Amino acid sequence: MKSTNLHTTREGWLRAATDELRPDFKNRGYDLPEKMRFTLGFTSKGKRDRMAGECWPAEASDDRHYEIYIRPDIADPVSVLATLVHELVHALLPVTVKHGKEFRAIAQRMGLEGEMRHTQPTPYLQKRLQEIAANLGTLPHAKLNYSVGAEASRKQGKKWFKAECGADGCGYGVRVTEKWARKALPVCPINAEHGRLVCDIPDDSGDNSNAS
Repeated sequence: MKSTNLHTTREGWLRAATDELRPDFKNRGYDLPEKMRFTLGFTSKGKRDRMAGECWPAEASDDRHYEIYIRPDIADPVSVLATLVHELVHALLPVTVKHGKEFRAIAQRMGLEGEMRHTQPTPYLQKRLQEIAANLGTLPHAKLNYSVGAEASRKQGKKWFKAECGADGCGYGVRVTEKWARKALPVCPINAEHGRLVCDIPDDSGDNSNAS
């Protein structure tokens, strides 16, 4: 039985997976590029993007490496491998091809099916990926839960206060941030003789924080 700790990094695991997949591509007439890097991380559109992965072409890299990203909220090894196969198909084609008929032709030969932007493995490919996952050992990765949020992911919200004209019958009012309410309230624009606007700012308002 193989060790469950063959790889200590996610990139090492993905690189080994690609090496295991090379003969599968070769047997169908496709030679995968040698210069490739792999990351379980956000794609260029961030966590809200529905795409499970992304392949950057070699011409985007200063040292001519293909760069493959797989979303970090995917943790099941077979799902990761299915996404990897999809992105490896992209690595065989010009970046302009997208998910058109050329992509479909290769993807289907490699055992991907369904809508081409969100492919799924056929039962045959699913079984093959299960074998590869077993050979590779434990994937050194756990699902990243987006709902928790990252450190300093939220900016402190601005506090707004209502500043009003104190003159009888004027009624002019405007919203101002706490910073400017404390620094210098404006003179009533309706009539300068009414004087500066009046704003009720709590004494402890500067002690609250929305940061997490």
